Amino acid sequence: MNQSATFLVVAIVVGLLTGCLLGTQPSINGALGGAVKYPLQASLISFITGTSLLLVLTIVSGQFPPAFVKPPSELPWWIWFGGAVGVVMVSTSLFFVPRIGSLWWFAAVMTGQTITALFLDHFGLLGNPRSPINGLRILGVVLLLLGVFSIVGAKYLEYKRTHPALQSDEQASKALDDESGLGSE
Repeated sequence: MNQSATFLVVAIVVGLLTGCLLGTQPSINGALGGAVKYPLQASLISFITGTSLLLVLTIVSGQFPPAFVKPPSELPWWIWFGGAVGVVMVSTSLFFVPRIGSLWWFAAVMTGQTITALFLDHFGLLGNPRSPINGLRILGVVLLLLGVFSIVGAKYLEYKRTHPALQSDEQASKALDDESGLGSE
């Protein structure tokens, strides 16, 4: 195997392991969200622990303070919003995961990330190398979407089977929404 193929294999393995770790994040955040009165407070706690860890790691590794390769004023405007995207991710998972579970949530998030990445790579946006959309990549996204619909459908069928008093699909759907805390209040 050449060096670039080896690097690709290592990147995929690290990505899979990171994905496994990230798969625990919604559950951890959901539990924190259930233990703190307000979701935004739980999100703040989550970011404080992450920021504290990063501060310690950068100091210990001798990489603090930050050193820019060009003046911050010359950087694109959008470069400063990665943390804000993290706030959306963590805060929404704090709200939804305790109500619908990690599998539904993470399957939808992962699929959304993949669809966005497809377009970012196709157009070379946000600093990504350009990699055009092709049929195989579209097939992958379609399979991910089918996976999300399968996960949702399985939960719905499981719920309907364990609640036989619910005769119609509409009754089962409303009861599932109410149980998840997502029904109208």
